[in-house]
Amino acid sequence: MFCSKCGNLLDSDAKFCPKCGNSVNIQQPYQNFSNSNQNEQNIINQPVSSHYSNINKKVDNKKMILIGSVIGIGILSIVVLLTMIIQNQKEKYYFDTNSNEYNNEVIQSTNSSTKKGKYSTAIIYDHTYSGVQISDNNDAFALIVEDSISQKNNCPAEIKEIEEEIISKYGITAVNLCEMDVDFARELENVFKKIYEEYPSVRGYITNLTLVNGSLKENFIAAFMPVFYFATSDSSSTYPWVIKTQILLNTSYFLNQEKLQSSVVEGSNSGHFPKNTTIYSPVAHELGHYLSFLAMMKYYELHSILLVDSNNIRPFYQLYDDFGEGNHSLMMIHEAFDNYKKDTNTSMSLDEWRGTISNYALAKDNSGNYIYDETIAESFHDVYLNGDNASEASKYIVAVLKAKLEGE
Repeated sequence: MFCSKCGNLLDSDAKFCPKCGNSVNIQQPYQNFSNSNQNEQNIINQPVSSHYSNINKKVDNKKMILIGSVIGIGILSIVVLLTMIIQNQKEKYYFDTNSNEYNNEVIQSTNSSTKKGKYSTAIIYDHTYSGVQISDNNDAFALIVEDSISQKNNCPAEIKEIEEEIISKYGITAVNLCEMDVDFARELENVFKKIYEEYPSVRGYITNLTLVNGSLKENFIAAFMPVFYFATSDSSSTYPWVIKTQILLNTSYFLNQEKLQSSVVEGSNSGHFPKNTTIYSPVAHELGHYLSFLAMMKYYELHSILLVDSNNIRPFYQLYDDFGEGNHSLMMIHEAFDNYKKDTNTSMSLDEWRGTISNYALAKDNSGNYIYDETIAESFHDVYLNGDNASEASKYIVAVLKAKLEGE
């Protein structure tokens, strides 16, 4: 087996990697899970520890286990076992200004739970499947759609109509906004409309936009989950894996407009969020993470991560690792800052410059390391809200991001 942190070959009974010191935590592959109500007891329902990650820091959601498979090599049929375990999920959360711990305290999430209160959803976003017949993208999309539609039986027709509009207009595979206010859902669609009109090439990569059950104690408003291990094939190698890329909306905010309104107004007025933040615009922040992730995909020459197999597992792992460490994000920020310095001869430091966007653009993890992709997302959020009146830092960073997306 191999170390999930540095890739070093390990003894079968190793508890720690002798090269980097990483703890070895071998977990069993998923069993066969069903999306049916009768089999919900089979769904993994453990609490999730989710928080930020940054350079030299691997943090994330224990729901995410990616297990490699046997790869045949050479005409002598020498079989090499490639066991690549990505033990946690790298998510980017947008925290409420009322949280004193947005600098990366571990939070407990109520995943895999059905509706239990006023501000809750019946939607379960983290069903997983194994042993499924998957031969191409169409099979993967069909499984994601089936999982989504099976949970819509009691959803209002008007919401279903809005969901279908978002799916058809913006290339999102599955949308689950079941309990959301109709007018609120329509305004939320306008966020996607504005962004996708300016960035038409980003269609087709988000698989899910969904409400998720989360408490106010968690203080996260929304989250971008680039990699969710959704299904494995019935092949002997379990390849290909089906990966979902999701935007998650916390029900404690998106089903409670009064709370969301007070949070964004306070956050905007205090400088925690960009000026003029609205109850809809936190989704623009998550889409900023999404565009940053797509720029990384271009950098690693990955055209899609919907299906992962032996042909793309290594660049996929590099992409996933970089998203947590923030190297590519920092590279884009440095490029933008260098451009700004050439144009203005500024005496500001990089961190002072980033701080002109919002306080949240300087978010840190538990170890005190900056989370550079938050700077990217806040820049995008700022430009989305304020256009030419956004901070100069935001405009320069978004210009670099746009150039990376266009392949320049």
